[in-house]
Amino acid sequence: MTGAESPWSGPQCRFTPGATDYPANDQSHCKTEAVQDGRMYRPLSFTPTYDAATVPVLGGTAWLDARAPWPTSIHRHALLHLASFPTTFIRNHVPGLDLAPGLIISVFTPYLTSGEQRFEEVMSHGGRVIAHWPGREPTPSPCAPIGSLHICAGTAVAEGEAPHGGSKIGGRPYWLQDDQSEGQAFVLQFDEFDLDKAAPTHRGILVGGMGYLLLDRNIPSPSTDCGRFVIQTT
Repeated sequence: MTGAESPWSGPQCRFTPGATDYPANDQSHCKTEAVQDGRMYRPLSFTPTYDAATVPVLGGTAWLDARAPWPTSIHRHALLHLASFPTTFIRNHVPGLDLAPGLIISVFTPYLTSGEQRFEEVMSHGGRVIAHWPGREPTPSPCAPIGSLHICAGTAVAEGEAPHGGSKIGGRPYWLQDDQSEGQAFVLQFDEFDLDKAAPTHRGILVGGMGYLLLDRNIPSPSTDCGRFVIQTT
């Protein structure tokens, strides 16, 4: 990626500088086939390498368009950009969603290293989800970003009687507390242990618990009210 070129642009998307490019038909290290059965999930992993077929990213800064301001918490703290996903990636792995092609789903979460408001912001209000067109250049992050990593979806696995409790896309959510889907579709979950390993500079993002991405089933256009990032802990 050169200059301020968006990683979502061009006939084949690009990733971080210095990453290895793989042919678009190389499925050897990140699987992209659609899972058409809601009882299946794919484990998520994080890697600095790049697969030209998909570009979901953990960390870095968001590529918001000019109409999407950087979100803040209830106490006006800038939220941390946690991850961004092209809608095509989500649709490939979660059946039954009608998401406009070309949109990006960006997830932001509270992240305070200390203070009385830390737990309240995370547990009571959770993160923010924005559906947006990719901007022409990265939006400067108001807080120190996580180092960018590629989010990989592994081989499809059948969900057992008890849902899988690690980071995954698809399947059923492994709720640590009550079900908070509220009619929205479960897309994926992040486990604190996995994030701590992937982002050691930002340990404790999920306060020892899990984060769940929930989306409306129909997202035809940009929106700041199309989903939630719920955080639970025990």
